[in-house]
Amino acid sequence: MRLDGKRVVVIGGSSGIGLGRVRLALSLGAYVTIAGRSEDRLSRAAATLKNVPDRLRTVVADMADGQSIQSLFSGESQVDHVFVPAGELRPESADLLTGDIAGMRSILEVRLFGVAHVVRHTKPLMKNGSIVLMSGLYATRPAVGGAMAAAAVAAVEGMTRGLALDLAPIRVNAVAPGLIDTPLWDTFGPQREAILASALKLPVGRAGRPEEIAEAVVFLMTNGFVTGVVLPVDGGGSLV
Repeated sequence: MRLDGKRVVVIGGSSGIGLGRVRLALSLGAYVTIAGRSEDRLSRAAATLKNVPDRLRTVVADMADGQSIQSLFSGESQVDHVFVPAGELRPESADLLTGDIAGMRSILEVRLFGVAHVVRHTKPLMKNGSIVLMSGLYATRPAVGGAMAAAAVAAVEGMTRGLALDLAPIRVNAVAPGLIDTPLWDTFGPQREAILASALKLPVGRAGRPEEIAEAVVFLMTNGFVTGVVLPVDGGGSLV
């Protein structure tokens, strides 16, 4: 699986799963644009990738802001692949019964309408490439108190199948990670260690690594006969 000379855009690529994907794409020969909301985090991400400055571009962009996404893609003459891992699932907004309504709207603004902004501005620049969205294990195995999170990622899966038809021959797929050890869990405070320790119950006996999701995303980008698919990469989490 090679990406030599391909133009890849990763929205939400300054840390965690997105950064893992950026690192792998660069190692496979791609030209990569990382987009994110924080200029500081983008700078720190770029510093860890300093051995390929001629193939790396960083842009401050917010998926909830259509004009911001338009500006991001206006700097691209061609796009071959897009990966959209952006979209936080904050614990205070995950519970439909007690969560913050504004926070819930924010989740959907990025996960659904943000994707709409990306697709609208990607399509004119892409001929036969691919778009990879990100769902999650919650879509099929929701946790108590996580109804809003489950709804958001399940909606992404439905959108994936619909867009695979609407955008053909552009391919649209989604990756559905399970429990992955990323900085996302730092926002859960003292619950972080217990959450990661729960991965010991998985068939593989551990939490996943960002690079393992990155490898799955590369497969979805490079296999030209795969579209409309949601690929679980969850260490067997969907089985237990």
